[in-house]
Amino acid sequence: MPLVDLVARGVAGKFNSEQERIDALEKLFQRKVDPVDRIDTMVIALGSAMFGITFIFMAVAWIKYSYRPIRAKNLPLTTAMFFSGVLWFLGDIPMNGHVILKDGWAICKLWNIWVRVLFCFVYTAVLFSRCYALDRVFNQNRPTRGWGYYGPSILLFAFIIAYSIVTQAMPDKLTLDYISDYELCTTTKGYVIVTLILLWMNWVVIVVMMYRLRNIQSTFNEFKEFLFICFFGIAAMVKTTAVHFVEPKYPYVRGYRVAETLGDAVIINGIILLIMAYPVVMSIMRSKEYEREWLLHLRTDGLQDMYEANMNLRADRPEHYSRMDTSIFNHICKGTAGDRANNGHDNGDDDRYFDMRGFVHDSDASNAEMIVKMDAGYLNSSDLPHSPRGNIISGGNNDGSNMRHFDAQSVDSMDTIDNSVAKTRRIL
Repeated sequence: MPLVDLVARGVAGKFNSEQERIDALEKLFQRKVDPVDRIDTMVIALGSAMFGITFIFMAVAWIKYSYRPIRAKNLPLTTAMFFSGVLWFLGDIPMNGHVILKDGWAICKLWNIWVRVLFCFVYTAVLFSRCYALDRVFNQNRPTRGWGYYGPSILLFAFIIAYSIVTQAMPDKLTLDYISDYELCTTTKGYVIVTLILLWMNWVVIVVMMYRLRNIQSTFNEFKEFLFICFFGIAAMVKTTAVHFVEPKYPYVRGYRVAETLGDAVIINGIILLIMAYPVVMSIMRSKEYEREWLLHLRTDGLQDMYEANMNLRADRPEHYSRMDTSIFNHICKGTAGDRANNGHDNGDDDRYFDMRGFVHDSDASNAEMIVKMDAGYLNSSDLPHSPRGNIISGGNNDGSNMRHFDAQSVDSMDTIDNSVAKTRRIL
């Protein structure tokens, strides 16, 4: 018999003690009910500690925002993910049964619709936006401006807000209701199913988007991190779906509610730390060495000029890869033409140039026609940093193999890199 019907028949009533309320719930649910106790307080404290650790990493990242490997991680969007995760966890506290639902905690629709579910959606939407920015730049070779760039994210966020408004406006008996006598929130199966379906759809889109990013240039390739993110996301959805259908009264079973809340906290923070932890740790442990290695990889990928030009690495204004507003192909072609004009080379067949093919995926080798010509005059040993092994840049076959070799030991300082970049531009 539905809980609301039992209340209407007078089964419930005001209780003189918490134990009386628990006894009444056990009679109603026909099962043991675990009261809110110090275990729940410990769960809240442990989850808060996880977010505290992540907050420290995010704070360090902002302090070191001029550090280029950190700036490349799109810190504004990652920060939005963090605060969305905090509010998601805050909504878990009352809705998973870690506090007694009275006073401010008794506003079920606020905590479930506008805090827990909304920011769970926002968390995944921001993750999608982060992936879409990479896809837009590196796969589509399209600018990060205009409706084509902002449109998908705007539509996704608009849908999330619209869904929240609709569920808020619907009658309580169709979504969520608060039973004051029992001090509990009830949810209908239809509301739970629709919400879970929408969350699953979000994660399916994210997985597809991450799969598209598997072959982007190595410096910006986060495919390994994305594999773990997908694992965390799918694990979260399987966990939540299973709990809601195996034990619908899970907020009153200590084991289930602890696993649900701590599981969410681990997943929320784990995804963010997968993105940010390594560059933050490297910025502390071996800052100069890691940045040199990172820049050398960037040069090998043929992205350093495009990255520096579009991310304003030498400016104070914070930028990130989502602001790369020039297609990679056009940027490289224009830069190549500029190099040749500046150096007085007007003969396209000048043998002082040699072809360097790249910037394409292995699966698209048939279309690997992007050619960047570099002035061989730049390749003097006096102009470039020397390698102990005597090999700075080497040409190879047209298939792009063995075309360039860099050695981190060949760079003595960041200034050496910056000075040489001005001479050896658009190395692919």
